[in-house]
Amino acid sequence: MTNPDPQWLHDRGTWLFYLALIGFVRYSMFVLGVATDSAWTLLVIGHSVVSYWLCHCKRGSLLDFNAWNGKYDKLTYWEQVDGGRHYSNNRKFLMIVPTVLLFISYYFTSRIQFLANVVFTVFALLPKLPMFSMNSRKVHRRSASNNAFVLGFRHFGSDSCYPDGE
Repeated sequence: MTNPDPQWLHDRGTWLFYLALIGFVRYSMFVLGVATDSAWTLLVIGHSVVSYWLCHCKRGSLLDFNAWNGKYDKLTYWEQVDGGRHYSNNRKFLMIVPTVLLFISYYFTSRIQFLANVVFTVFALLPKLPMFSMNSRKVHRRSASNNAFVLGFRHFGSDSCYPDGE
């Protein structure tokens, strides 16, 4: 049996709803009078932080706290999406959206704001790469541990989303 929690990504219209939600947040900033460059920076940073927390920090089920008697409690949401298969359509979509937001923000923001957007987008995209997942770490233990060491994290599959020592 497959995990029902990330199955909503397969529902019809999910990607469109996700994009519409991002568009609604951006439009809300326009209505509230936030400057264009600041609005795009806030959107990119906000999207990166929220997606990082939901996909890589939150463990177990997002929708049902008693689902599957703890079977998926040790997996992050990203590891649960499409059964952990790398580069599935849903995973590609969830990696492309922050990248497209970054490209759009390039057009509307100053250099300093764009640099902040790049840092936060990399912060959100790096853990999505296969070399940082639990399954790849078993196969490519040396490369994953070296990359994680360089970044200052013991490993991305830890119980904490904080750098070493915290």
